[in-house]
Amino acid sequence: MPGEPGQRDLAHLQDMLDSARQAASYVRGQTFTQFWDDAKTRDAVAMRLQAIGEAAARVSPATAAAVPALPIHQMRGLRNRIAHTYNKVDFRAVWKVTAHDLQPLISELEKYFLQQGQRLVETERPRQSPTIRPPGPRMGM
Repeated sequence: MPGEPGQRDLAHLQDMLDSARQAASYVRGQTFTQFWDDAKTRDAVAMRLQAIGEAAARVSPATAAAVPALPIHQMRGLRNRIAHTYNKVDFRAVWKVTAHDLQPLISELEKYFLQQGQRLVETERPRQSPTIRPPGPRMGM
C-alpha cells in the first residue's frame, strides 16, 4: 500500500525511539550542572544523539514526509556536528536538545508507531551485544 513505511524505515524509527528513550533516561532527574560534571553521561548522551541522527539519515524521504513533526534535517545536522567535531562538542546544545527536544521526539515516534498499528516496545536498557573477543591466543589469562 502506498505511503506505508518499509521494514527498514520502521527499524530506523525504532532505533531513533530507543536512543531517545535511552538518552532521556541518562539525564532523568539531573540538572545541567550534574550533566556537565559527569563526562560519562555527556558522552553517552552525545552518542545516543549521534545514533538518532544516523537513523534519521537512513529514513526514506517518503516516510520522513509522512511524519512531518520529526525534525529529520536537524537530527542529521546534530549528528554531523557531534561526529565530526567530537573534541569540540557544544554540550550546552546537547543538554538543550536533551532537556527540550527528546520528549516531544519520543511522543511523536510513539504516536506514529501506534498509528501504524505497531506494538510499542519499551527499551530502557541497551540491546545485548555479542561478546567481543580479542584476536589470537589469550596471553596469561
